[in-house]
Amino acid sequence: MSELRVPGRRFYGEHMATMMLALDSGAQARDAKLDEQGWAGRRVLGYKLPEWQRREVWTLDQCVRFVESCYMGANIGSFMINCVFDPQELDEVVLDGQQRLRALERYWNNEFALAGEDGRLWLWDDLEKDEKARLHRIVFPWTMTHYNTVDLLHDAYNRHNYGGVAHTALEMAPEGDLRSAPVGHHAF
Repeated sequence: MSELRVPGRRFYGEHMATMMLALDSGAQARDAKLDEQGWAGRRVLGYKLPEWQRREVWTLDQCVRFVESCYMGANIGSFMINCVFDPQELDEVVLDGQQRLRALERYWNNEFALAGEDGRLWLWDDLEKDEKARLHRIVFPWTMTHYNTVDLLHDAYNRHNYGGVAHTALEMAPEGDLRSAPVGHHAF
């Protein structure tokens, strides 16, 4: 068979995982690198957000729920970073996961607090070392891509971010305090 009857593979990436600690502790060094390169554009946790990428759209409540989900052990999705040496302007570009990364950055910058099991609100800086370590030890899956043209970046970004349909509030499962279930409880 000489012609493919389905689309050929066009998108490649290496599936990786990183601990949240690396995202948090490495942000300052990544920001310094962007400053050295003269990057004046938007960024999140030391990664580039190109002008053509959408702005921050998650509400404060969505950020809170994402970080709560991290602590609770829910599937938190992934993020995607383009990594190339040349051209430099395409290196360290976020292609997917900006909202997730921004929620973590805001939490680590004390822009919002989470309710603890005691019902009180706690900022990141209010937590004890072992409480911070719980989040820092969580593994966050990500994909590293190596696209070396703006057209490939645009195509990858659009395909990864515009393939689904956003849920409406009417399609949301009924609200309930998931923390009311005993720790380790599983209903089968």
